[in-house]
Amino acid sequence: MSGLLITAVVATIVAWLAYNQRPKPGAAWLAAMLVAVAWWAAFYALELPIQTMATRRPFMKLQWLASLTIPVFWFCFALEYTGRDRYVTRWSTAALLVVPAVVFGFVATFEHHGLIYQDPQLVERGGTYVVDHVFGPLFYLGIGYAYLVILGGSLLFISLVFDRSPTHRRQSGALLAAVIAPWVGNLVHVLHVPMVALDPTPIAFLVTGVASYVALNELDLFDAVPVPDSIARDVVVEGMEDPVVVVDERNRVVDANAAASTIFGYDADAALGRDAARAIPGYPQAGDGDQDTVEVETGRGRRYFDVTVSDITNSSDRRIGRVVTMRDVTERTHDEQRLDVLNRVLRHNLRNEMNIVAASAEQLSTTVDDEELELVETIRERANDVAALGDTARRIERLLESADEEAYEPLGTMLDRVLERGRSQFPTASFEAVWTTEEGTVYCPRTVQPILWSLLENGAAEDDAVVTVFVTPGTDGYVSVTVADDGPVIPKRQREVLKSGTETPLDHTSGLGLWLAVWGIRSIGGTIDFESEAETGNAITLHVPCEIETSAAAESQVVN
Repeated sequence: MSGLLITAVVATIVAWLAYNQRPKPGAAWLAAMLVAVAWWAAFYALELPIQTMATRRPFMKLQWLASLTIPVFWFCFALEYTGRDRYVTRWSTAALLVVPAVVFGFVATFEHHGLIYQDPQLVERGGTYVVDHVFGPLFYLGIGYAYLVILGGSLLFISLVFDRSPTHRRQSGALLAAVIAPWVGNLVHVLHVPMVALDPTPIAFLVTGVASYVALNELDLFDAVPVPDSIARDVVVEGMEDPVVVVDERNRVVDANAAASTIFGYDADAALGRDAARAIPGYPQAGDGDQDTVEVETGRGRRYFDVTVSDITNSSDRRIGRVVTMRDVTERTHDEQRLDVLNRVLRHNLRNEMNIVAASAEQLSTTVDDEELELVETIRERANDVAALGDTARRIERLLESADEEAYEPLGTMLDRVLERGRSQFPTASFEAVWTTEEGTVYCPRTVQPILWSLLENGAAEDDAVVTVFVTPGTDGYVSVTVADDGPVIPKRQREVLKSGTETPLDHTSGLGLWLAVWGIRSIGGTIDFESEAETGNAITLHVPCEIETSAAAESQVVN
């Protein structure tokens, strides 16, 4: 009897803990189930010492209230907890309680008929009085219904055992233990196992209380509620603005989100079962993982989509279908078209026109007097500056188009090439390279060379400039290359603009040379830092992802 009272106390405490978790999904139903467990254990404990059938009868009937409602509470808890709360309504709950209510009506009057118990009598077994009886037909109706409902709820948690989340798997294991232990105990009672005189079901509820406590306090039962795939699909896939279509191996559309109606030209549901090649623009021309841009006439005019086709495979790695994702890149395409036109006009046409202006100024300088010569020289210099700006824009375009992280070359070779060019183009300036360590050959992306030249060109703008390049190979796969010069400092606002990557009418840079360095280093996964002091000049540091071949490795390769 003491075991039954302990079970009642434990179940009551855990029920209170679960009740305090409201309104989290399933908390109220779990609390109700544990209250019923405590009710059953407490009344069974009170019944056992009674030695007359007439006095025990009310306690027997009250226990049925718990045994008939626990399965319903468990099922509702499982529905809510696993994200199927839309099925838990007043009407559905009332429907689930119809059979328990009918059976309890016969339980309340079981002394007047034999539908629940046939010839119940008190007998003494091992010093304890128990009710000896034969179950009637309505008993099996009630118990069969209870087993069916408990099985339904348990299957929902069994599905979570295979969930990807370890937390949900552990939670499901604890909850299944909480319900399976009394279930087995009840089977022992129903099957009249001769070794057990008492009904072990209420005792087994101690496992229910402990397992529920573990799930609540150790496994964050209501803090890590699982999200069913169906809900995730509704939120993620249906919420996507990009069309997503699922195709089976017969190339038939088997699923599509609402956005897919944009490419179909009709409701997405109407596309189900149709031939994918006819329904989906760009399919199946796009191979697996490839992205081809296709034009689609939609209700909003002509749109452009990048098409991605991905395989769906089963556990045997056999393809069972495909997912076609179409990303709307209309705005990007229009931007690219506008940039192409602007680039051509500003870079090509403007440069040609400025060359004509510079040439005309050169010719004019031979015919004007000294007072007008200065004005003509200004025109010529500005024309050349604008033409050079167009050249830099072209270099940036080529740099970004040809940026290849896989094409590596020894950094020393690229640096020698750049320094030689600097000495040739800026004869009054001095250039020097300093390697802080001699760890071996450093291989860097070839994109580094035009970036270095841009920085050297910026540092050597003044006559008699001193430009020094410091190279420091790191141990993290990056090499630091610092281009230091003693020229005029780069204004702080200009450095901030380069760091932010965005110009405004008030904050902008004076040219494109440093932008070439910023965009170029980003294109190969590196970073850039700017430091400027009036006393020391500028120090621009590139952090470049490179490969360092140590001397030992090189010797090893030679030996092999």
